[in-house]
Amino acid sequence: MKDYRLRDAIPETPPSFYNTVEERLSALCEQKQPARITFGLRKKWLLPLVAAAVLLISGTALAAGVWLRDNYSPTRYMETTREEREQQGKTIPDVEQAIESAAPQTGDCRIVMLPEFENAEEQNGWRLKMGQPAYSEDDWGWIREIRPQVDEVLIDGRTLAFNIRLNTDHAQSFIWPETEGQWVDALVDNISFRKEGDDMAYPIAEGGGGINPSMVTDTSAVLYTDVILDQPGVAFPTSGRVELTVEIGIRDAKVDDMAVVGIVGKIYYTFSFDAAAGLDVAPAQVTERRLSGSAMLTVDDWTNPDNERLYNRRVSLDGVVLKEEIHYRQTGVYVTYTVQEAPESWTEAMKTALLYPNREGNWLGLYLTYRIAEEGEWLPCGHENHGNFGEQTVILPIFPSEYEKVKAQGCELRLTAYCGTALNGSPIDENWQMTVGAGAHSWDFTLAPQELITVPVPLP
Repeated sequence: MKDYRLRDAIPETPPSFYNTVEERLSALCEQKQPARITFGLRKKWLLPLVAAAVLLISGTALAAGVWLRDNYSPTRYMETTREEREQQGKTIPDVEQAIESAAPQTGDCRIVMLPEFENAEEQNGWRLKMGQPAYSEDDWGWIREIRPQVDEVLIDGRTLAFNIRLNTDHAQSFIWPETEGQWVDALVDNISFRKEGDDMAYPIAEGGGGINPSMVTDTSAVLYTDVILDQPGVAFPTSGRVELTVEIGIRDAKVDDMAVVGIVGKIYYTFSFDAAAGLDVAPAQVTERRLSGSAMLTVDDWTNPDNERLYNRRVSLDGVVLKEEIHYRQTGVYVTYTVQEAPESWTEAMKTALLYPNREGNWLGLYLTYRIAEEGEWLPCGHENHGNFGEQTVILPIFPSEYEKVKAQGCELRLTAYCGTALNGSPIDENWQMTVGAGAHSWDFTLAPQELITVPVPLP
């Protein structure tokens, strides 16, 4: 989640935090926690961190109608190296084919050290304020010898993910042992791309990423990064070779373990790949899904930031039409819902509340599950970190080589809306409302599910 007022509520989590919390998040994901969110604080990086912590369950076939890959997403798949996936039996042939199709090739590399920065004096000042010695070439010259090499690229039409291996004899410093010696972190700060036949560089915003401790060896560290492609600006190419230039900041974590300052070197690295690897494998399908009956929504109306309201409202679903758009990709089946039609009494905040992504089934909004075969187990859908409010996209781990198997058994998608029935232990009814003031507040909602509709998932 991101950029949502009820959503503004999650603390900012810098990318380098990835390094120190990954294993703890894995344990937390196993626990059942009450739904909790904090108002007034903004978050950017929580979802990529959680995605990195959730384990991909192995299995590549249907078994008794139950799919063995839970919470799958392409970016989560890329957060392990090919060697690790093969050793742990987590490879998915279709996804591996998509990675192979990108055919990445390494390009130019340029390294700039702190004394060459325009703000070198200011950066050195930060070091001294944090009780660290001024920059010394004897201490940090080894960064000039780092040799980046693109390992893998995966593009799925919505998201681009890539692993860059930083080859260096100082790789163990990236694990943050918190002992004597250097602790360093790496993060992609800026990204631009060039299309084939066009020398213009177009910037794109980075998404999630960081050094994955499990990918660090004695001689290399792997930097994982993902970016959202469907953002305003120049459309990302869907054919030809694309050249990507990434600015990698090498940070002294002893100066700043939150990755805001403390950069001692910058690596400007260029590589290319085949953009066509992310194309659909079959024509997309668009269907209207009409709802009926009624449902209670817990709505966050941030139309007036100075008078934000949070309220319950029972609404009629008659006249609500969802647009269902399905894309068939090498990396899974992508299903997107938007509100195509709604009664005049519905506000934009109500539409957002209906489709707000409830990814784990433990918060407000729309929770989607799927099953293979009529008697199969309902399983959670996968998500990517797209904060497009007013829509929800899920990813089903169904791949082209398995379409015939799945069609023989049938696949269904169930849409369930969750609303709040109690706040901090006190019951709230259909007429409840409150004004959210400034500052940070913590809320525990008791949730109630309301099944909206179950639909078949057509396959090519």
